[in-house]
Parts: sequence; structure tokens; C-alpha cells
Amino acid sequence: MKRSTIAVLVAACMGVGAALVAFVAFSASTDGCTAEDDRLIASLGKLDILDAHPAHAKPQGGRGSGCDSVYRTVTVSQAYRPSGQVAEMLSFYQDAATVDGWKPSPKDEGGVVNCFVKSVDGRDVHLSVLFLETEDDDYEVNVSSSVSGRSRC
Repeated sequence: MKRSTIAVLVAACMGVGAALVAFVAFSASTDGCTAEDDRLIASLGKLDILDAHPAHAKPQGGRGSGCDSVYRTVTVSQAYRPSGQVAEMLSFYQDAATVDGWKPSPKDEGGVVNCFVKSVDGRDVHLSVLFLETEDDDYEVNVSSSVSGRSRC
């Protein structure tokens, strides 16, 4: 079983600034993809938001993807190497997501925005930006959904 451990930096965007509010460990299984999951991965991999990045951030490799057989979700990601400040990157993605039709997830409370949601082909897709525990402080832009149309960040 292939496992990846990702450190998730949850951001709270309030007003025009961004504050870092939590650092959470996340572990997801990447095996167990069905043919239906593979079709959903292909669809999510075409979303423009995965290509959006600040001018100073450089893409690192191609798209990554995986399935979580427990929660029946799929995730597609694009990694980037930043050279700017975290708050600047978070502000960029908040703006890019809004322009691309993403809305703050209704599960967010108290004005804290750490997840975006958008309906794509009749299913909810969630968007998040995850900061990885690497020596280069890489981060990933992730989109996730499930065949049933229900997912979460």
C-alpha cells in the first residue's frame, strides 16, 4: 500500500490579510482506484485552477493523483516551489479561486476560509492549497471529489 504524508497548512483569510491558524497531518491511501475513479481523476485533472500559480512559483513535475478507498474520494494535485511569502500565495489562490467560480465551502465557519467548493459536472469538487514538509517548502494545489458527488477538503 502506498502512503503519503502531507502536512496541511490551513489558512484563515480574513478581510485582505491571511493568518495561519493550524498545522495538521494528513495521511491518504493512493491505491484502490476503480475505473470510475480513474474517469473522475481525468476530469478533475483538466481544471484550470490546477495551472494557476503566482509568477514566482514554479511547477514541480506533472499532476499527481490518488484514491482514498475508505472515503471513496479522488484527489488530483499539482506541486509548486514557491519563492514568495505564504500569505502572498494564499491571497493569490483566494483571488484566483473566486475569479474561477469557486466559493468558500459552506462548512467553514466564522468567516474562516480554508476550503473552496465548486460544482463540476453535477458534483461538488473541493479545492485546497497544502504546504508540504519538504526542505524547499513546496506546496500543492489539490482538487478532490467523489464518484457520489460528496467530498471534503
